[in-house]
Amino acid sequence: MDKSLPLLALALCAVCAGCFDNRGRPPDATPVTSLKALAATNRADVTRLYLRGGAEPLEKGALADLPNLRELDLSERQLAAVPEEVFAMKSLEHLYLVRNEFKELPDALATLPALTYLNLDGNKLTGVPESLGGAVKLKWLRLNENQIVSLPDSLGKLGDLRRFYARRNKLKEVPAFLKSCTRLEDLSLDANFITEVPDWLVGLPALKSVSLSGCRISKLPADLSPWRRLDSLVLSGCPIHADEMARIRKALGDGVAVVF
Repeated sequence: MDKSLPLLALALCAVCAGCFDNRGRPPDATPVTSLKALAATNRADVTRLYLRGGAEPLEKGALADLPNLRELDLSERQLAAVPEEVFAMKSLEHLYLVRNEFKELPDALATLPALTYLNLDGNKLTGVPESLGGAVKLKWLRLNENQIVSLPDSLGKLGDLRRFYARRNKLKEVPAFLKSCTRLEDLSLDANFITEVPDWLVGLPALKSVSLSGCRISKLPADLSPWRRLDSLVLSGCPIHADEMARIRKALGDGVAVVF
């Protein structure tokens, strides 16, 4: 067998992962990118506001009266709490809160009626509130690079969830709430303390991509036939014996890009 094939598959999976990370974002448009520009703009006309990494302080009221805002980026601003004005943004669909200082989330986050995308990568979260299950329009939830130990079963109410990423946390098992997420397509739980893949995960009907690299998984469930529909399965860095690798490849066939 050509030894370059696993490397090629890994490269393809990396490219695919980037595609998954960007798929579903709204079309490009000229956003407002500073508070100064916002002050000079008719607030009712603003649909995208990108304040990532800005040095301008977010004073109380700075984000008020944005009735048509669809996308808000407040990443990399050393925020310890979500500004209260955010919870009045009834048209908000995409919210980026990457690499701030959040240790917990407010219940009010689940009251945003149009929210479909929530990115909380790179904070200090140890969990999320049960109330987040009320954000029933969420299709995309990112919790990468936090300190999350477990996630509440109430997230199973996110019946339209398509992509869930919780890489580099402290999870010891695949979150049980995912059992109810029958529309889930893409799942990444890389670099957690997970030791077992439950049978129900293999049975989720819409899954296309599963990544569990760097976990502590040594074997997969006996019946892998439902996963023949996958596009990719990444298990690199897992302590899987050669015999088990062979069994997995045989069970999944040539149509699935499997990376060990």
